[in-house]
Amino acid sequence: MARIQGALVSLACSSLLGACSESEPARRWLELRQVRPQDRLGVYLNERLVLHFSEPLEPESVHGGSVRVLAPDGSTARGRLSVEGDRIEFQPAPVLAPDLGDGGFRPSTRYTVELTGFPRADGLRSQSGLWLGSNLRWSFETVAVTEPRSGFVFEDSSPTSGSPVILRSTVIRPLEPIRLTCEEPIDPSTLRSEDFELVQEAASPAQGRTRGDVIPLVARLVRNDERQPYKDDAAVIELTPRDRLLTPGSYGLSVKRNVRLRDFGGHPLWVLNQSYREVLKLRVEPATAEEDRSLARHVESFVETRTRSTQAVPDAAGAAYWSGNGRVEVLFPAAAGRGSDGDVVLAGVWARDELHAATLTVPAGTTAFLESPGTVVLRSQGRLEIAGALRERRTALPVGAAPPSTVQDVEQELRTRLGGRRPTVSEVLEALRAAGVRATVLVAGADLVISGRIELETPLVLIAGGRVRLSDERQLQVGGLHFLDAGTRLLGFQDTRESGAASVLASPADWGIDPPSSNPLVRPLKLALYSSSIPPEGGAVRWRSTPTVNLRAGAGAARVLYVGEHAPNAGARVPDVVVDDPAALVDCPTVRLLVELEVFPGPVWDPPFVDDVTLEYEPLGPKRER
Repeated sequence: MARIQGALVSLACSSLLGACSESEPARRWLELRQVRPQDRLGVYLNERLVLHFSEPLEPESVHGGSVRVLAPDGSTARGRLSVEGDRIEFQPAPVLAPDLGDGGFRPSTRYTVELTGFPRADGLRSQSGLWLGSNLRWSFETVAVTEPRSGFVFEDSSPTSGSPVILRSTVIRPLEPIRLTCEEPIDPSTLRSEDFELVQEAASPAQGRTRGDVIPLVARLVRNDERQPYKDDAAVIELTPRDRLLTPGSYGLSVKRNVRLRDFGGHPLWVLNQSYREVLKLRVEPATAEEDRSLARHVESFVETRTRSTQAVPDAAGAAYWSGNGRVEVLFPAAAGRGSDGDVVLAGVWARDELHAATLTVPAGTTAFLESPGTVVLRSQGRLEIAGALRERRTALPVGAAPPSTVQDVEQELRTRLGGRRPTVSEVLEALRAAGVRATVLVAGADLVISGRIELETPLVLIAGGRVRLSDERQLQVGGLHFLDAGTRLLGFQDTRESGAASVLASPADWGIDPPSSNPLVRPLKLALYSSSIPPEGGAVRWRSTPTVNLRAGAGAARVLYVGEHAPNAGARVPDVVVDDPAALVDCPTVRLLVELEVFPGPVWDPPFVDDVTLEYEPLGPKRER
């Protein structure tokens, strides 16, 4: 500080303006007289910078260009500049995050203060017109934060005791947070969500139960200003139910006895209600029907296939059909069969050329051998999974026998017979069998999953109403591959056999998947899929309740759920959560749609579909509609 003041005093005869002659009067300048804090190490995260000058300042000369507080990366520290008489103050932005890293000053950071003076036209000057003689620059370093704490990190304006935290919102709407206030700021690192719980009062005297389930809460500091006279909300805490929408009724707010909440001086803060009673009760009233004009809208019409996800839904038999025709629907091949053989676990030798399973599995660690010399069709109404090995023991062709027809030969002949029309899967399979083509056909009404190996000298045909899922092309060693599914097509790859046979490129089958004429199901079939993240750019602060969903259940059921994608918490990945109303989501800037379709056994085939979904949300950025 002495060096700065000495430099300012000598500015009257600075070489910047040329030496002063004895005949010329000394030129006067605005001088910086004092800087607080004087200690440049360990500056608190909320500590003000106070600059005292020799004369009252011209307020218009105090701005972000004439007074700058710079971080090491060159960015400007967030905060508020104010001027009063001969004093400039910089108040750093308040700290709200538990890691203390979102305030105007970050912990253990060296900041540089720059003051602009003569000859800059926008430099600091006094009300009498005196300029700061030259640019000034100095640095300070903020306090380090350690765990456990070894000292204070905030300047405390109430060093003797802590103030009570008061429950202000005793009546709220389902989408409103619970608000707690305090007349002094709170150390954000001591606010823990797990210290608060909400319990709904469930009056059930007959069962001896008067308390409902415990509802976990997300605690967030939304204001943390300095204490001001006659102001009781310097700090504001919002408690929001985690991924749950509150229903109207009475609730009790439970606060742990050993709550860790502290003020800037480390003093405990106790949570009370406005009448200072121990019981913290509140009531949730029904929401109003007022329309929120600030909301943005996203309409998912299922026209753009790039916004669908290829991720499998865990509890579904397979993927629903999102083809870009404006619907998510069921694509069930009639060729998936009657399901009359029930759940089949295939292992050992299989001599038949036909199978009608409800589900079909080749378990891991087992091998199934196909012996039938012609076309073998293995059908499954639901999921079909090859986790073990599928091989063949077909009788070799007699020496000199004419080569049998191929799948391509039969398809071409069938197209000619149909006048060029694209054949259906059922028509192709019937033609293959009639021609005696040596081939293996796997048909799944849902997903067809190959996690094991298929080794065949003959061609392989894969048909799925869901998706053909193959993790590695080397799992297939076949004499040709044809496939058709409801989702992302397999990429073409070459035959990897080492038998010396010619390599064959995988061929997407250009056949139509024909639906059944009547309901063949022996048990319910559930198909589902995810969308990609919504909104596709930006994000949402909150989601509005009850999206608009246009669907048709038919002879089944259809519903749309919402997968909340949480924002990272202190760098940690928070698991996704599935809810039936996105308004229940907290800290989820994006969601994914989970569309579930279920078809039931019955007299008619009338599968469900979802036409479109409209979500409304408060955007992080400017309002937009997609």
